[in-house]
Amino acid sequence: MIKLLTISAFFFFVQAKAADVKYLFYHVNKNVYWQHDGLKEKAKRGNFLSANQSIVITELADVMLVQSDGKSMLLEKPGTYTYLQIKKLFSAAKANGTSSGFFSYVFEKFLTGGSSDDKQRVSAAVIRGKHAMQLPADSSFVFTNSFVLQWKPEQKNIPYRIIIRVNQLLLDTVLRGKSSFTVPEKILQGNTARLLKWNAFPSDSKQKQPEPFLYILPAAKDKLILQQQFNQLKKSYSKDQQLLRIMKRDLFEHWLELYQLK
Repeated sequence: MIKLLTISAFFFFVQAKAADVKYLFYHVNKNVYWQHDGLKEKAKRGNFLSANQSIVITELADVMLVQSDGKSMLLEKPGTYTYLQIKKLFSAAKANGTSSGFFSYVFEKFLTGGSSDDKQRVSAAVIRGKHAMQLPADSSFVFTNSFVLQWKPEQKNIPYRIIIRVNQLLLDTVLRGKSSFTVPEKILQGNTARLLKWNAFPSDSKQKQPEPFLYILPAAKDKLILQQQFNQLKKSYSKDQQLLRIMKRDLFEHWLELYQLK
């Protein structure tokens, strides 16, 4: 009897754990619906699909789901997908070692996020407002020692103040009649991870300085794996630029946290 009770308890525990498996709605494009608790509502980034729930994908819509172990899947075919069907699809899918660490991080951030606003925006991206900075894009990685900053002046010949910070190093200069600046190599050299911040604004401006653009200079030992992750995202999701932008920002946030550069 004790043995039977032990076996029963074991299977009950396994079934309970299986029911706890959730799938994160990482990205939702157009009309995707989440059916749960007798309700049917539009799915949105940050929702979780649990047991006894389902997803409805309409024409031209798609949704990316993420599992806690970092497996991800893009569903594009219209129709209704039950929880068990999705679980079966994930069981058959192969994990991608390059991106699984990134996606498991994102899953955990959404799972432990506080407010609904936090869950909608995992990345550290700040709303910059009006700014002159253009390229490279905000929240990017720098892999080379050749780095050119570009901005768009409000008017020709207006002098612009350029401020660049890399950890404790500071470069503060004023340029006239230019819209680009090559960052000195000596600022970019180093084997440890660093955060580069830069700003460009009219030198005579009395307004508050805009939020700077941020770039991670990866540690030498991490450049290869980070480039692999970055290139894998571009290769896999180049056809969906909106999704790719979100993923790039979340990848940036992931490494920002790993390096403790916040």
